[in-house]
Amino acid sequence: MKKTHKSTITEVLAALVVLGSAAIMFSIFFSSCASTPQSSAPAEKPAPVKKKEYTKLDFMQELQVILNKDGPEKALEYFDAPKAAKYQGDFDIQFLKAAINVSAERLDAAQELCTILSEKDPANQDVIALAAAIAKMKGDNKERSKQLNALLAQDKNNAAANCELASDSLMRKNYKQAKAYYKRALISEPKNTDALFGMGQCDYYLENDDAARQSFKNVLKIDPENTYALLYLGKLAYANDEYKEASDYAKRAIDSDPDNYDCHLDYGMYERYLGHFDNAIKEWTTAISIDSDYFLAYAYRAGVYDEMNKLDSAMKDYLKVVELNPQYYFAYENIGLLALHEEKWEIARNAFSKCFDKNPKNVSYPLMITYCYYMEKNDLKAKEFSDKALRKMDRNTIEYSVLRMFHDRAGEKQIAQRVANLTNRNQQGKMYYYLGLYYDMFGGVEAAKDFYSKVVELNSPMFFEYRLAEWRVKETKE
Repeated sequence: MKKTHKSTITEVLAALVVLGSAAIMFSIFFSSCASTPQSSAPAEKPAPVKKKEYTKLDFMQELQVILNKDGPEKALEYFDAPKAAKYQGDFDIQFLKAAINVSAERLDAAQELCTILSEKDPANQDVIALAAAIAKMKGDNKERSKQLNALLAQDKNNAAANCELASDSLMRKNYKQAKAYYKRALISEPKNTDALFGMGQCDYYLENDDAARQSFKNVLKIDPENTYALLYLGKLAYANDEYKEASDYAKRAIDSDPDNYDCHLDYGMYERYLGHFDNAIKEWTTAISIDSDYFLAYAYRAGVYDEMNKLDSAMKDYLKVVELNPQYYFAYENIGLLALHEEKWEIARNAFSKCFDKNPKNVSYPLMITYCYYMEKNDLKAKEFSDKALRKMDRNTIEYSVLRMFHDRAGEKQIAQRVANLTNRNQQGKMYYYLGLYYDMFGGVEAAKDFYSKVVELNSPMFFEYRLAEWRVKETKE
């Protein structure tokens, strides 16, 4: 998974703890109310109607409505309402207030309440778990460890503590250890969806696909709209080339969480592999509308625009990618390629220079940079740059000889024979392209066409120069 988009692990944890705690408390009181025994005595004359007493359950029901409708800040205001006064010291109500304070990111207030609750009931596991969550959000690892140890001292299989420890191991990519903690959590709570999902994640990264698939399906049995269980089932289907199944899972994930960046990102990818390019673009555009400051949807959309030959749109997206993530050097390669096609030599040179900085062993980049300098009519810079690059290359390689040819503007006939004898098709195709480029630069247009044609005839586009050769062959025929 890319990540829980625009959320830190802490924020996700807070949401799970708060919503889970509130749900537990509400369900406890609702179930206790529903289970009140009904009298089986014969019907009697109705008693006089009395004014209904405002109960704790009434308060909690009203609080739940406000929490769902208006969010945690409004819910916290409701604790100060006159009708809530009689419940201010109630343990369960105070716990709910602490949990909602966490949701509102009022961590000091939440911690104060946890301290009060802990004094009343030092062994209460819900309070200890909430205190651990607060400590994690505040970055207090010492306090967090203390609270987790307190949970484990009572029960080594405590689900909350083991899920937390598993999460730590998962972050360190120690998937086997994380899985062991999740297994412990499931001993005490077999239907804990966090633990079931975590097990699935661990098996996914350990490439135990069948086990991972079963864990995610177990999550859906309990929570049919669990967004990330659906997304991971999609990833597993995609890994097995089941693109339609992957797409269906991602669509279900969108239905469960329409504003989730990851859902639209994955759905677009699967639709692209099904050949539904317009739908893929639509999904990635939606992802961009959700978060315009993250680069990946732009990168995916640029690739499809490129395949559809919408080169202006592709260039705009590639430029946006490197603006948002300057380290994503693959986008620079595509910027260079499209700039060459448009004969924007300086843009192309700058893009390939970025590539060369990231991958100095790829000879394509110094060759392209040298070529761009020549096309900018700056022969001196071309020679200065290529001379510097040659000093770091193995003199016995064909790549060295080709760059030397660019530098000296000589030696092409001997190199053509050496390239013809190469056995690696990709290497041969690349070197044929640069022979064509050499003749293109220095006047041998017919010879250039022959070499470009040799590249295209290889029909093995495993290098970006293949596409440039295709364009050039097409141009020379027009």
